[in-house]
Amino acid sequence: MRPILTDVVANERLRARLGEELVAGKLSHAYILSGERGFGKHTLALHLAAALACERQTDTHTPLPCLACAACRKILDGNSPDVIYVNRGDKATLGVDPIRELRQDVYIPPNDLSVKIYIIEEAHLMTTQAQNAFLLTLEEPPAYVLFLLLCENTSLLLETVQSRAPVLRLEPVPSEAILQHIIKTVPEAKRMWESDRAALEEIVVAADGSIGRALELLDPKLYKPLSDRRELARTFARLCASPKNAGETMRFLNRLGAKRDELIEQLSTILLCLRDLLLSKQTENAPLCFFSDREEAASLAYSFTTPTLLSLCDCVSDATDRLRANANVRLTLTAMAQQCGLL
Repeated sequence: MRPILTDVVANERLRARLGEELVAGKLSHAYILSGERGFGKHTLALHLAAALACERQTDTHTPLPCLACAACRKILDGNSPDVIYVNRGDKATLGVDPIRELRQDVYIPPNDLSVKIYIIEEAHLMTTQAQNAFLLTLEEPPAYVLFLLLCENTSLLLETVQSRAPVLRLEPVPSEAILQHIIKTVPEAKRMWESDRAALEEIVVAADGSIGRALELLDPKLYKPLSDRRELARTFARLCASPKNAGETMRFLNRLGAKRDELIEQLSTILLCLRDLLLSKQTENAPLCFFSDREEAASLAYSFTTPTLLSLCDCVSDATDRLRANANVRLTLTAMAQQCGLL
């Protein structure tokens, strides 16, 4: 069987569906690519565009897209005049003006490809006026046009828009698939795999199914704060699991952020840690979102009873909610520490 869209990581069923439609020449005139940020919507859109334009479409012995012909390279390098991005620019929403420009542009035939592809970024941020203006063009575009709407929240799209384009939902990418992909494609990830494997595995777990997030975290400026928060979460769990040590507890509390947003991020990371410990007590193969080492999680979880972990989760969650409701930072932190048995 011919490899199709193989550079799109995971999402096998989605790729198989699009592959069948490509081979049969039965692609829809529009698709809504739905998924969280970093799940691969842009990658899928570009590779689908390349597959439509690939100069080796009829060569069944090569992957589709081949990624090597002039048409593929133009698209992947961002140099094709027939792949048009529509976005909100520096505005908070995608308004009607870019959509009006699109409506005029669709009737200009493609320059050097047989197709013309419009990638509408953050389609969930289209205003109601913009969506209504788009409807007729979306319903009856020229035969050479394909619309790809990239969307993080389909509930923000009008039902009339959703009814005119199949929704393709991208799933979270398994950690192992993220790991193998970034080692293969990103030199910094390969270097980390050889020099600091634990750190790279931590990045992959923290990415929580998002290749885009994993790529961002390879930047030391972003990884360092994450690493610090995760170390604080481990310290919190160890303190809760061991006999009270006033000095160590105070050192831990003093390391927590004095600013509301920073503390909320730290407590959110602590919750992820506690969630993994709770799952580790329930089953050996639970999907973990904090620990990259199952043995570490199981060992630490052994120090707690399930009711204790549930109580700790409630305490940290309540503190997070109070901070978001503008409660006093220091008083909230002190109350949480007392409820968790640290003071």
